[in-house]
Amino acid sequence: MRYEITAPCGREGIVAGVAFTAGRALVEDPPAGALLFFRRHGYTVTPLDVPEPESVPIGFAADPDQAPAPAKPAPRARGKQRTDTKEE
Repeated sequence: MRYEITAPCGREGIVAGVAFTAGRALVEDPPAGALLFFRRHGYTVTPLDVPEPESVPIGFAADPDQAPAPAKPAPRARGKQRTDTKEE
């Protein structure tokens, strides 16, 4: 996955294994822990390869011919707990 990382100041050089030029770096598959480091230290991390959301809304069947699943029956009502005890 590709990321654009922007430094809080115009940093030049290598930070956490990523090369910056004029405060900006484009990186593909950054080193392990680098994104966490940048976020913790005030860098802006923007993913460039954002996956497209699914076109099927949540809660609807993908196939219009497919019938929806039947609703679950309501849970059974619990009876009252008996509290009256006979003492002799």
